[in-house]
Amino acid sequence: MEKSTISDDQQALHMEERAIADIYRARKERRRRILRENVPLFIRNRERILADDKMARCHIDCIRFGLAYSGEWNVPVAFLGGLIRLWKNPTFQAECPKCHETAYCTGGGGSPLSGAKSIAMTCGSCGHRFTTSATKADENAIAFGRSLIAAINSSNAGLGSVDDECLPIEDVVHLLELEESNAK
Repeated sequence: MEKSTISDDQQALHMEERAIADIYRARKERRRRILRENVPLFIRNRERILADDKMARCHIDCIRFGLAYSGEWNVPVAFLGGLIRLWKNPTFQAECPKCHETAYCTGGGGSPLSGAKSIAMTCGSCGHRFTTSATKADENAIAFGRSLIAAINSSNAGLGSVDDECLPIEDVVHLLELEESNAK
């Protein structure tokens, strides 16, 4: 009888690693959904978020920027406070086609060959989600990706370190919703 090239323990390890990767993928997708769905909540409470160190340092690790042919870029972890600062930059804003208020960038993608880009936007007023191929500053896809990454790093400045204590996005949303509910 021929002995298998993979032991039972190795097979169990590979299965565990796949399961862990699936859990992290599902968590990242849930957090991406939470971010997109709660942009209006974050905009309404931006001063509250910036005033609370643990909320301001909330890790937003779900912003995605991908390019055709070269895959998804490694976008740094943004702090929620840094993301709020980032959204003040007109490059990361667009007009909402539904209510004509300001919408904010929550990710994007494009082609390094054509320079075309598709930016995921969420309105800070009505919560409408849409994609746009242009922002107020018309840059090609690679330049936009680079400016997004540089802006995330810059907007995080002064908010602390990723190792500092922070609240997960799930807790921030819950606390802000409770505070808004109690204020009514």
